[in-house]
Amino acid sequence: MSPRNQKNNRPLKDTTTDFFLKIIEKEKDQTSKDTSSKESVNEKKAKAIDTGARFYNYMNQLLDKILSSKVSITILSFVMAAVLFYSVSGKDILTSPTSGATLENVPVYVENLDDSLEASGIPESVSVVLVGPSLDIYKTNFSRDYQVYLDLQDLDEGDYVLNLRTRNFPESLQVVSIPSSIKVTLAKKVTRTFDLGYRFINEDQLDSKYSVSVNQMDLDTVELRASEETLSRVETVEACIDVSDKTEDFEQNARIRAYDSNGEELNVEMSPESVHVTCQVSSYSKTVPIHVNLVGNLPTGYQVSQYTLSQSEVTIFGLEEQLNEIQQVEVDVDITDLKSSTTMTNLALKKIAGINKFSQDAIDVSVEIEKVITKKFDNIPIKVLNNSRDYKVSFAGQGQNASVSVTGTEDKINTLKVDNIQATIDIDGLDVGTHQVNVKIAGDDETLTMKLLSSSKVTINIERN
Repeated sequence: MSPRNQKNNRPLKDTTTDFFLKIIEKEKDQTSKDTSSKESVNEKKAKAIDTGARFYNYMNQLLDKILSSKVSITILSFVMAAVLFYSVSGKDILTSPTSGATLENVPVYVENLDDSLEASGIPESVSVVLVGPSLDIYKTNFSRDYQVYLDLQDLDEGDYVLNLRTRNFPESLQVVSIPSSIKVTLAKKVTRTFDLGYRFINEDQLDSKYSVSVNQMDLDTVELRASEETLSRVETVEACIDVSDKTEDFEQNARIRAYDSNGEELNVEMSPESVHVTCQVSSYSKTVPIHVNLVGNLPTGYQVSQYTLSQSEVTIFGLEEQLNEIQQVEVDVDITDLKSSTTMTNLALKKIAGINKFSQDAIDVSVEIEKVITKKFDNIPIKVLNNSRDYKVSFAGQGQNASVSVTGTEDKINTLKVDNIQATIDIDGLDVGTHQVNVKIAGDDETLTMKLLSSSKVTINIERN
């Protein structure tokens, strides 16, 4: 209790004592008015009341001394905390000497594992059930010097069912880990060499006007040591370069980590464990459009009528000479099996060589799906491309026209005309004579699906004018 609180409490105690003494005085005055035959009895009563007041005053002074001592307050707080703990948990430390409790997320330690072996199937933590005296359970919770461990002494490669062991629990407690036994696989470690890449970490702590590129990395390969099963899961091995708060060129020893196809870190030995990197910090950027790649196929009878991006442009950061070659960035939109309009959120922009950073890593794309119809278009004239020598080109038979089926939404199909469909052949590199060439078709609207119904090859005759 603070000195201020002590001062605030003392007047209250003194006032209470005074009030009690006034009652005593009042009693004494009353006894003086009684008859002389009762005088001795009243005198004893007054003495008893006076003794009670003295005891009450003594207890107040004793409490003041206790609350003014830090040691006393600490002891009192510990006792009260213990009582409160058992009261809340529904147990009384005095009336319930035996109880139960569960310890969650107790780490599992592995001992005596042969360095040439890899152990799998061992959980990182388990639960432990305790049954026994309440006080011992409380002390165990308070000390936390217990352990759950697995002893792999003298075990070779193979599959084993092993019991988990415990230590440093009071002998008075019954201790059971959940699970109590586990299936462990021990496999021989092998060493393989992997290409070393890199990734930037803590990019959210890099000012958006800066970007980082790697000028030099002292290693391009690294050796990993683990079981064949673990190494088969390695997708990438990367140096993790910390770019937090970087504003100028820097060097650092970046730790190396191995990742699976889901981006989860794998527990493998590696040599070396870090690599020295030299990085350049620049502030060059440019804004480019975002192009949508529709991935997958819609069910028959459906088509994408249009799509809308949450933003159509993005700012990219990197070295000027590399960014000058980049005219757009792409985002993949998977439309597989879609039958209705939907909005896809947080779609990652595809990072390509030269881009160190985006102003925004992901966007949302709203896709409108509609039912479609198919219509046939005949007598589409085939145009000749790349006739640089001004040859006379003629088609054999009726080959100068093409037939095309177009699939799309009803509104778009109804407004589509033959002029909106192009059928072409390319005679670049062809000389005088008869040739068979491929027919290609294209339209003004990318959302329409076109299929060539007439022959995909036509016979032409090339003559000089």
